[in-house]
Amino acid sequence: MAVYKSKGIVLRSIRYGEADRILDLYTRDAGSVSVIAKGIRRTKSRFGGRLEPLSCVDFLAYEGRTLDTITQVEVLRSFHGVREDLARLETAGGLVATMRALAGGDEADRRVFNLLYHALDTLEGRTEDHGSVASAFALKLSMLSGYALRLDACVSCERNLDGLADEGFLYYAPPLGGVLCPECRRAGYAGDAFPLPDGTLDALRTLVSRPLKEARVEDGLGESVRRVVAAHVIAHAPGNASFLDAPDRRSARPA
Repeated sequence: MAVYKSKGIVLRSIRYGEADRILDLYTRDAGSVSVIAKGIRRTKSRFGGRLEPLSCVDFLAYEGRTLDTITQVEVLRSFHGVREDLARLETAGGLVATMRALAGGDEADRRVFNLLYHALDTLEGRTEDHGSVASAFALKLSMLSGYALRLDACVSCERNLDGLADEGFLYYAPPLGGVLCPECRRAGYAGDAFPLPDGTLDALRTLVSRPLKEARVEDGLGESVRRVVAAHVIAHAPGNASFLDAPDRRSARPA
């Protein structure tokens, strides 16, 4: 049996049998993996509280037929402040759901690992405006996963979007993955498109271009930004993207 060492962030922890847990982690070297931690729920378990959801850990495991078995673990960052605050925890649950929707495969991408780590780090340092972090995370993860949102030109006619708001509302078209100019919308696009209030396009562009630490959305635009982001992920994610209606809080809640 091959033994390997990796770094990962615990996405989900579920009970298994009398004393074990099955853990889903996003790892730096192997993408998404599932492992079993045997005896972790026993009082004298050698793992203690070192495999809590959202924790970033170094771990040692050996490969199995269906599940790898974790044998050693060291906590690198617990993100305790995220787990202990309800608002942050709710947002972290959304991050996990977005990860499972867009990056749930077993292909390693260190950029994705780093993005999730920095999103949790940003959340832990914030007392408000957590939604901006979640929106920026989803937009950046969409880009890394090959589903970038088109924000520079109309997805139909390729006209530059700057200044077109004077001609009427811009529209976001989820199936097309981008913004429609007023003329193309009026020309009879029959898809499920919805209007973008003034300032939404600029807010989306800012979230994409700036670091997560600087993710901010002006008052009054948060709802429209979240609507675009959620519609985009649902339309293009290869995994289950039901986070819009029911965030996977279980994935981020200590159990």
